[in-house]
Amino acid sequence: MSYNLEEQDQIEQLRQFWQQWGTAISAVLLLAALAWAGWGGWHWWQRREAAQASSLYAQLSQQIDAGDLKDAAPIWDKLRDAYAGTAYAQMGALDLARAYANGAKAPQAEAVLQWATAHGPVAAQRALAMLDLAALQIDAHQYAAALQTVKTPPTPAFRGLFLTRRGDVYAAQGERAQARQAYTEALSLLPPDAVLRQLLQVKVNSVGGTA
Repeated sequence: MSYNLEEQDQIEQLRQFWQQWGTAISAVLLLAALAWAGWGGWHWWQRREAAQASSLYAQLSQQIDAGDLKDAAPIWDKLRDAYAGTAYAQMGALDLARAYANGAKAPQAEAVLQWATAHGPVAAQRALAMLDLAALQIDAHQYAAALQTVKTPPTPAFRGLFLTRRGDVYAAQGERAQARQAYTEALSLLPPDAVLRQLLQVKVNSVGGTA
């Protein structure tokens, strides 16, 4: 095949360009392909992890609903050890801890909640674990530990509930003035139509206050 002079010049320019930049271009294309493959692989792995964690959570829920905490425990262990970073592990911890607490197994419930307060990606679920743990600590007369547990909420949305629980700690110790202050501050954070207002008002009144 023959080329005219203009075509030959263009081919020579292309050849020289490729000699100078071909390796770099190939490297960039390769990196882009690897990045795309990595992105797809990461999302596939996340979906796989979520599906497996969801399956274990469903098994755990089934055992809890059946009241079989003995068989629920090893399922929880597997969910915790293999999928600690998923919301399913957090939900499983909350469910199992409440089942333990309802079954008069406070030490087991506290151990699960201690894990749940320190792990998991969802701040709201960590906050719920802290509130439940503080309630157990109040029942066990571990007042200093309870106050520490609800010292700072992991998300501002739970500040009112954390103040309420702090008020519960103070009330359990007979420190009415501090309980009243915590309850009153919590009440001030609630909107007028909040469901918890009535309960909080009862708590305020129980420690000699009005709001």
